[in-house]
Amino acid sequence: MISIIKSTMKLLFRNVVFWIFLIFTPVLSTLVLRLEVENLGAYEVLGKEEIIEIGKTDEKVAYYGGKGRYVIKVYDASDSELSEYMLNSLSDSGMITVVRIKTPGMTIDQVEKEMHFNGYDDRMGAAIYLDKDFDEEMLNGDSKRAMSVYILSDDERSKILENEIKMFMGRIDMAKQMGGQSDIISVLDKMSESIPDKNVVLLDGKNNRNLTNAQLDQKALVGYAFAFMTLGFVFGGVLIAYTVINEQKNMVLTRVKLTQLTDSRYFAAKFICGAIVSFMITGVTSIAALSIDSDKLGMSRGGFFIMIFFLGLIFCSISLMVGILFADVMSATVSAFVIWVLSSLLSGLYFPLDSASKAIKSMSYMMPSKWFLDVTEMLMVKDSNVYFMILCITVAYLIVTLGLGSIGVKIKKNE
Repeated sequence: MISIIKSTMKLLFRNVVFWIFLIFTPVLSTLVLRLEVENLGAYEVLGKEEIIEIGKTDEKVAYYGGKGRYVIKVYDASDSELSEYMLNSLSDSGMITVVRIKTPGMTIDQVEKEMHFNGYDDRMGAAIYLDKDFDEEMLNGDSKRAMSVYILSDDERSKILENEIKMFMGRIDMAKQMGGQSDIISVLDKMSESIPDKNVVLLDGKNNRNLTNAQLDQKALVGYAFAFMTLGFVFGGVLIAYTVINEQKNMVLTRVKLTQLTDSRYFAAKFICGAIVSFMITGVTSIAALSIDSDKLGMSRGGFFIMIFFLGLIFCSISLMVGILFADVMSATVSAFVIWVLSSLLSGLYFPLDSASKAIKSMSYMMPSKWFLDVTEMLMVKDSNVYFMILCITVAYLIVTLGLGSIGVKIKKNE
């Protein structure tokens, strides 16, 4: 068993590709962690909401619907103080995201032609057209000519939008009665001062960990770094699987059987090689990470090292298992690359999955990187259960990969 480990490691050290992955992926991951960025994480600034401005009528607004927000698209042909006040009121409600395009001279007929695009090719809750004479018509009580509201989804929150618009029209009527016909905005502002300020308080759910905005940015960077790290681990496992494939072709597995070395012990030797490779890549990453300040890293260096090592151990064993099962270098390489791509996409390494469908979220829990992103959060908030969670995740994946890998070696040996 020891001789198999030694021979496998010698073959790896002679392979130039191995050294490229050993040095390139850790350094690239460290460079990602060193980036100075803001607003990279999936968070929203609490407080006053702002109107989102767009420049083209055919620009899609579905991209602004994160966090389950109710998005409305506004064609503002008025661009007046009163229309600005109304849209700010809708935005400040806390649930509605207002996306506005200023359309001076655009008529209601032209807007209604846009409804096909809005209703079928885009995704939003509603669209609103504000007439060019919005102020005058609202003050005259002709709200039907002042604005047109188009409900474009079956979202129940459209009723909230309707109620907000009715409340706005009620404030207009009250302001007019208070003598604000000539300076309606000043009266509306005085009325708003009497409304209690909104104070948003975050409450922890059962499985929630509240991270600061800076920590969310750090977590996003760790996600990108994971994508490069796992590439090195995956192909490290493929290179070990390549030795298994060659040994099968050269009848080494047959000779192993004559030495009474069991299939499980043979695969265990290859797995130990994968553990050594994981340790080496983790070591290079940790050394490179010494150039990053501890505050910038967002977690303890010991926790960072342990997390990367066990993540690498899982990916090395998975790619080793896949390579043995396929018994072909090209198939193993393509399969490893597909595993890396799917794992990175479905784990939320590139973008958050908060607004993804239930099916996507369910699939994400099958990916190791998803669990280790949760581990990253636990390390950032210094959760005492983090190391037990790392152990449970690693054992669960290794039971599957070691079992299938041993079976694969036995099957290939008997072919």
